[in-house]
Amino acid sequence: MLSEQVLYLSVGELAKRIQSKQISPVELTESYLARSEALGPKLNAYAKLTPDLALEQAHAAEKGYSARALPRPLHGIPYAAKDLLAVKGIPATWGAKPFAGQVFDYNATVIEHLHNVGAILLGKAAMIELAGGMGYAYASASLQRETKNPWDINCWTCGSSSGSGAIVAAGLAGFAIGTETWGSIVCPSAFCGVSGLRPTYGRVSRRGAMALSYSMDKIGPLARSAEDCTNIFRGDRGARCAGSQYTAGGQGGVHIFTAADLKARGLRIGWLTNAWETIRSSCHRKNCGCGESRSEAPLPFRKRRGAA
Repeated sequence: MLSEQVLYLSVGELAKRIQSKQISPVELTESYLARSEALGPKLNAYAKLTPDLALEQAHAAEKGYSARALPRPLHGIPYAAKDLLAVKGIPATWGAKPFAGQVFDYNATVIEHLHNVGAILLGKAAMIELAGGMGYAYASASLQRETKNPWDINCWTCGSSSGSGAIVAAGLAGFAIGTETWGSIVCPSAFCGVSGLRPTYGRVSRRGAMALSYSMDKIGPLARSAEDCTNIFRGDRGARCAGSQYTAGGQGGVHIFTAADLKARGLRIGWLTNAWETIRSSCHRKNCGCGESRSEAPLPFRKRRGAA
């Protein structure tokens, strides 16, 4: 089995090792499955592991990799998907007891596209029941009960993509897919110390996902770096329309600046001088020589009627 150090590598680093044949998709999948079987139940991180499907996809990825002239950044990378996404023949419980036996006969569009670029599905990530759509007061409002934070099991991961956050933070998969209506990607990412990307509404198809708010639901990745989130977001490049919901992936002229880009260009920060009464920062001096420039920009507040 691969070491914990390897399993915590970024998607980009794992891809390099697969491309150089230092590790194989099957070996990586088997290692993540073993770690998920050992730690997943302790964290309530998974709704369901799918080892048979994962190993089938891993062997296909390994065979397909040698036949490809140009490697894909997600080829052979294992991931987990939030349990409100349809996976053919696998229960989609939506985190709620009434739907514990619900099974769809098709894949959600995002699952299909990740499969097409060679990513390997390890299992379905636990979530708050119905993505919190009925309201909830406790972290245990889930068919899998509360998902525990890998950094402190006495703490929660936040929700509703609770399992997705725990899986990435605990090194149980290379990345995870979550969804957000109002905070369900960014909150688990913050609580678990990982990177999360909440795409603009409509950028990723929601076909095959449980609908909570038709005009606000978004699907996006949780990973170990912002650069990983970029590559995952671009992973379904070339996707087409799916019903009425457009899947853009990396299309549309999107350019996301990498750390190297910023280092070469320099970073300019807008400093809001009147947004807070006090501002705490380790970089409080304008143009302090730390590689960034700062421009002061007060917000144009309007006085309310009757205000002094």
